[in-house]
Amino acid sequence: MPNYYAVVMPSMKIGGGNRVLLQFMDEAIKDRKHCKLFVLDRKGDVFDSHYSNSVSQRMLGDGVLSVVLFSIILSFKVRFDKSIVAAIVSDPILSIFSFIYANKRRVRFVQSNDFLLFEGNSKGGKLFNSIYQYFFKISQKYQYHSVLFNSTYSLNSFNKTLTSIKHYSTKYIVNPAVFTLKYEKNIGIYPSLGSIRVCIVTSAHPRKGYQQFLEIAKNSELKGVNYMVISQDELDSKLKSVAHIKPRSDKEYVDALKQCHFVLSTSTFEGFGLPLIEAMALGIVPIAFYNPGMDEFNTEKNITIIDNVVDFDNKITKIASDEDRYIKLSNSAIKSASVFTTQNFYFSMMDKIK
Repeated sequence: MPNYYAVVMPSMKIGGGNRVLLQFMDEAIKDRKHCKLFVLDRKGDVFDSHYSNSVSQRMLGDGVLSVVLFSIILSFKVRFDKSIVAAIVSDPILSIFSFIYANKRRVRFVQSNDFLLFEGNSKGGKLFNSIYQYFFKISQKYQYHSVLFNSTYSLNSFNKTLTSIKHYSTKYIVNPAVFTLKYEKNIGIYPSLGSIRVCIVTSAHPRKGYQQFLEIAKNSELKGVNYMVISQDELDSKLKSVAHIKPRSDKEYVDALKQCHFVLSTSTFEGFGLPLIEAMALGIVPIAFYNPGMDEFNTEKNITIIDNVVDFDNKITKIASDEDRYIKLSNSAIKSASVFTTQNFYFSMMDKIK
């Protein structure tokens, strides 16, 4: 029986973190490695699963207790699969239960500030959040084969709750791939004042900043600005200037991004911030509320940082009224994103989990 790498995921729902693990699997299979996907079968699945030997665990409901219960069951499926020698897990809840398959070579891939997963989130309430954070700290001390991080930000966040002698160093950082690099760029599509299109890739989770976006969309004094919300969640702003797109494929996602001149990030504590850099790879000009996760890819200092609605209005106007500046920022965005290739990600990851 061949030895398999297991990739353990919380769902097939579209999202940067899930996509990264699927990209790893795809590259591993191309590299003639044996892989098996273990995934919770949840509502909102949109990624096409072309993995013939995947193992799914059907869930009853989608509440917190249901996620916990079926995460445990899925973890036992990993444990008792004799073909699995190594298991890669990123989701913090699934990571907590990874002790169940301690008989495997476990690799934890940290993609955000996981300690704050339920911060400000009504799902589960304060009591559940406290319990989760307690077990999260315990899970940090498991005997992993490797603990890897997608950015300096996620590494620093993980280290905060560890004693200094147990801190991980930057040698454990593996920047993820940006899948939009393979698509044609949006070069030369310059916005004119009065017909500006701004998109945001978001979810209902408080950390994504959807409410902050709504404040901008409602209170901006710019005329002729149209907004697009790209999300797999059921969001509806009820605003005439805001269109809602729920892409069913990578192509639909990219097509939606490419309709826009600017991509707005209102996220407050991301790891690598994949949606922002996925848009940047297409040449879409980035605007964002600052979060330290973006330092990893803001090498050209081309991300326009805003603080509030007035700042948003002023800076959008300044960029959109200067064609040379817009094109320079667009090209700079492409340059910043260009190094995050699938090959670099895969070989860097594989080198650290052998």
